[in-house]
Amino acid sequence: MRHLPKIQQIKMFNEVIRSGSIRAAARSMHLSQPALTHALKDLEHHIGATLLIRSNDGVTLTEAGKLFSIRAHLVLSELEKAAEEIELMAKNSYGHVAFGISSLFGVTVLSSVINDFKRNHSKTLITIKEAQLSTLIPNLRDGRLEFLLGTVTENMPLNDFIVEPLFDAPFCIVARKGHPLSECSTLSELSQAKWVIPETDMGYYNYIRQIIPFNSPNNSNAPVQTDSVVCIINLLMNGDFLTILTRARLNIPPFSSFLSALSVDEDLLPVSHYGLIYPKNRPLTSAANSIIERFKWHCRHYKWC
Repeated sequence: MRHLPKIQQIKMFNEVIRSGSIRAAARSMHLSQPALTHALKDLEHHIGATLLIRSNDGVTLTEAGKLFSIRAHLVLSELEKAAEEIELMAKNSYGHVAFGISSLFGVTVLSSVINDFKRNHSKTLITIKEAQLSTLIPNLRDGRLEFLLGTVTENMPLNDFIVEPLFDAPFCIVARKGHPLSECSTLSELSQAKWVIPETDMGYYNYIRQIIPFNSPNNSNAPVQTDSVVCIINLLMNGDFLTILTRARLNIPPFSSFLSALSVDEDLLPVSHYGLIYPKNRPLTSAANSIIERFKWHCRHYKWC
């Protein structure tokens, strides 16, 4: 490639993908359709590959286009963050920070972290995504999120990230107080239990599938999978389901008032390792660094057992 694409060309390409057609993108950017078409052809010439397939129904990305779209979004995202940081640095202020967490952080240290951060940065916009890391990692790769907090296992695809350990937390099998199986002490006694578990293909919950046969052919109740904490708690309380949660969660009101851990082989479930994850080759913004330091402090001082 003799010349790098122009920023405006990348913006046009991204808008075509977002809008679904050249006509809609041209209208959104207040350009003529021929001018936008010419700019896209010029972009493809610089890249040396066809990025879009045009049709009466809109546009479709080629394989090269799919690859370029990921990088294009990241380039614009980083430029926007750089421009925002420079502008805000001149004003001695902060702009925006976006990060992802697993639900444990949401019910433990998050409020303390946000309150601490907002004392000095009240005008900073904060975006928080709560989900399993398998859902959040693609958003970290493409620049939509700056860092993640969650469970980390050896088999997770994290070679392009820096991982910093935060704390370890024990897990347990959980039911509502008074559940018919609440007195069970062996895994075999749970062979017909109804389970609700987070949906993920990596990390801690995927790992413990090797230990607890949620999908056992002998169990007539197939598990329910969801990333929603609200759904999990509702099924625990009203559907007599079981799940796997950290012991720390059971010490928090209101969970402590209606949930209890089953006495099933306390060493059955391995301790989970929680960590901070962020890209190796992309600098964190000042706002992200500031809020990360607060997470680290509160994680060090919280009782996770």
